Amino acid sequence: MRIGRVMGLGERQLRDLEYAALLHDLGQISLLDPIPDGATVLAAPADQRDIAAEGGRIIRRAEILDDVARYVEGQTTPYRMVRELGEDVPMASRIIKCTNAFDDITGGSMDPVRVEAAMERIHLGLGYEYDPEVVDALAKVLEDVRVGRVEEQPVPG
Repeated sequence: MRIGRVMGLGERQLRDLEYAALLHDLGQISLLDPIPDGATVLAAPADQRDIAAEGGRIIRRAEILDDVARYVEGQTTPYRMVRELGEDVPMASRIIKCTNAFDDITGGSMDPVRVEAAMERIHLGLGYEYDPEVVDALAKVLEDVRVGRVEEQPVPG
């Protein structure tokens, strides 16, 4: 949520971002072999897309969370598709993509060594895999946590 606030999302978008962040791995229930620790960032891109698509299908069945489903479905789209092809990927999807990678790499820990390793890996995909504005917002939130401006907690959405 903090990243969405830093990026200026409206209240409805923030609410839907929160729902999508909570449901982003829902599609994993369709897997025959679970991903260790649910770390989808380590899965093949095709598997990531399948997981996101299945999650979106499940969410759409509720018939009231279409934006949430769209955010979940869009979370695997690389940022380069936005930059190079003008593909319409919701900002919430880009936030989930980045924060999911961060969470998968750190294992949910805010240990400084893990946080640094996660940010290094995310920076390797900057502008290609991850939206630079989202990465900047994540870095700002992490800095706020580091200096104690906000309570320490994992950074989903």
